[in-house]
Amino acid sequence: MPSSNILFHIDDRVATITLDRVARHNALTMAMLADVDLALARIENASDVRVVVFRSTSSRFFCSGADIDEWGNIDPEGMGSRFIRAGNRVFRRIAELDIPTVSVLSGNALGGGLELALSCDFRYAALDVMLGFPEASLGAIPGWMGCQRLSDLVGTSRSRELVLLGEPITAVRAAEWGVVNEALPREALDERVAEICALLQRRSGASLSIGKRLLRLIESGQAELAHEFAASVCKATPDAIEGVKAFREKRCAEFR
Repeated sequence: MPSSNILFHIDDRVATITLDRVARHNALTMAMLADVDLALARIENASDVRVVVFRSTSSRFFCSGADIDEWGNIDPEGMGSRFIRAGNRVFRRIAELDIPTVSVLSGNALGGGLELALSCDFRYAALDVMLGFPEASLGAIPGWMGCQRLSDLVGTSRSRELVLLGEPITAVRAAEWGVVNEALPREALDERVAEICALLQRRSGASLSIGKRLLRLIESGQAELAHEFAASVCKATPDAIEGVKAFREKRCAEFR
């Protein structure tokens, strides 16, 4: 990768994007967003990738948010048209990937860091981490679609508590609210994520891709039509033929 702050590798059909700016708590810059975008492009062109995992090299912070030194001096017009637009483009690309995405929150996820995690399909957090949107204390708002994605997950009441109060919550509470899928002891986090990745790799790639697009259509308010269309498309895939055949033969399906 061009930037030393973003690490990227593919191993055993799992693509890993790692934030590596420990000295600044992995605060996101425009250059880092651009490098994540490059990694996503490589993933989209790699036919063998089945899962994408976002990690951090820091044990204290998954990501502390957008780098205030970078956005603090931007003029109002540039804030929206450049900085916010760039982040939204990258996070939307993550959300719209046809393969599952997992964020591993081994450290605190705040502001844009939580927005990055919310753009993923799954979130697993260590018990001792904190998650939140502190923007209200800075005269800002979660600009990278965090309000929308959080509200989709937990509803407006919980979202108001995080966005308006600006106080972080524990991973345990985040799991209770549904912000993260699970909160686990730190020593169990990697093992659980490995289990999830292995499980996803055993699933039909066609079903996962179509399922993700179906869920996006449901969110847009076209649920019934979306289900009809997705079921028809899925039934036409080789995976559907193999799935039915394996069920009848009482064996595990071998999706190719």
